[in-house]
Amino acid sequence: METTIEVHEASQVAEVRRVAAELARAEHLTEPESGKLALVATELSSNLVKYGKGGAVTLTRYVEGKQHGVQLLAVDSGPGFADFVAATRDGHSTAGSLGIGLGVIMRSSTFFDVYSVSGQGTAMVARVAHAAPRKPVAALAPFEFAVRSTPKKGQVECGDAWSVRDFGNRQLLCIVDGLGHGPLAARASARAISVFEAAGPADTPAGIMAKAHEELKETRGAVMGILALDRQANTADYCGIGNIAAAVHLGTESRHLLSIEGTVGYRMRATRTHTVPWEPTAVAVLYTDGLSGRWGPARYPGLLSRHPSLIASVLFRDHARDTDDATILVARRS
Repeated sequence: METTIEVHEASQVAEVRRVAAELARAEHLTEPESGKLALVATELSSNLVKYGKGGAVTLTRYVEGKQHGVQLLAVDSGPGFADFVAATRDGHSTAGSLGIGLGVIMRSSTFFDVYSVSGQGTAMVARVAHAAPRKPVAALAPFEFAVRSTPKKGQVECGDAWSVRDFGNRQLLCIVDGLGHGPLAARASARAISVFEAAGPADTPAGIMAKAHEELKETRGAVMGILALDRQANTADYCGIGNIAAAVHLGTESRHLLSIEGTVGYRMRATRTHTVPWEPTAVAVLYTDGLSGRWGPARYPGLLSRHPSLIASVLFRDHARDTDDATILVARRS
C-alpha cells in the first residue's frame, strides 16, 4: 500500500515524517534505520517546498531481491537542477539554508537515484533498507520494476489493475483496464488479475489471455496487456487486447508492441503474440489510456537509464490524465 502526500508548504513536511515513521514500524526497522528514514523524509519533502515550488512524496514499503524497507519518491515540476553534482556538495544552497539537505539524503539512504532536467522538474527516489535480509530468499535473477496507478479524479476505486510474476529468468507483467470507472471496472480488473496470478512460469501471454476471456464473461469486460520477458532467450513476448500501450525501449530506439481490437470477456476474436528482442539494457513500459502516448525517449534524455520508479513517476507526472484511471508499469533487468 502506498501513500502520496502533496507538499506545498512547511506544515505538510510533518505529515510525510509521520507516514514514514508508521512504515518504519511496519518494516521493523531498527532505531538507527528509523532515524535515517526520518532524515530522508524531512529533507526530501522540505526540498519540495524550498526548491521544487511544491510537489508530492509517495511513500511505500518495498521488496527487491533480498532487500526490504521503505521507499520515498519525491516528484516536482519546478526549475530542476542545472548542476546536480554541485548541489549535492555540503554548503551549496540557493535558498539561503545550510545547503546540506541533498548530502544528508544521499548519506542516509541505502539506495538513491535522481532525474532532473533544468526547467523540467525533478524526481528523486530514496530507500532505507532493513539490515536483516528478507527470508526466505528466493534465487531470483536481478529484476527491477515500478508502478504508478491512480483512479479517475473523484473516484475511490481504480478500474485499472496490475501484477508482476518473477520466476527468475522469466518475468510476466500484466496491466488491465476495466471498462468504465469505479467498482464495476475494478471488479473486472481484479478478476483478470486473479487469472494472471494463477499462471505458471511456462504459460504464454496468449494462453493467459484466453483464460481471462472466459473468466471475465460475467463482468463488464476489460482491455489487457501481458508481457513475458525471457532473459535466457533474450525475447519479449507480448499479447494485448484493446487500447493498452506497450513498448520495449533501447536507447533512443523504441519497439512498439501492438494490441489488437477487442474486449476481454466480451468480444475477443483472436489473440496475437508480438515478439521483440529483450536486450540486457532494454526497458519495458506498459500503460493504460489514462496516460497520453505523446512521449518518446528523445524528449527525456537519460531517463531510461534511471531506476524504474523514476521513469514511471516522470512519465506519470507529465502524461497522466485526471479524467481517467491511469496506470504505468516499467521494468528492466537490474
